[in-house]
Amino acid sequence: MSTHHENGSRLDRIEAMMLELATASVRHDNELSRINAALDRISEQQAANARQIEANARQIEANTRQIEANARQGALNQQNIQILTASIQELRNLVADYIQGRSQG
Repeated sequence: MSTHHENGSRLDRIEAMMLELATASVRHDNELSRINAALDRISEQQAANARQIEANARQIEANTRQIEANARQGALNQQNIQILTASIQELRNLVADYIQGRSQG
């Protein structure tokens, strides 16, 4: 009888170990599923970040081109102001000469 009892006890221990292994395996699978889901979310976020970085780089390039165009336009405007100022000064001189010539004549 003791052999039967020992075999039964061994079987009980084996069944308990098998249950522990099965439970650990389920926990392991669940944890791997959670990790894989987190990795998928991280990967999606990284892809979205990469797309946003690329869009930002394109916008920076466009802004830089616009700034350069604005600087060129500003330089042209400054040149036009200088020409206009010189023309106004020349007109003043002509008017002053005309007035002086009329007052002398």
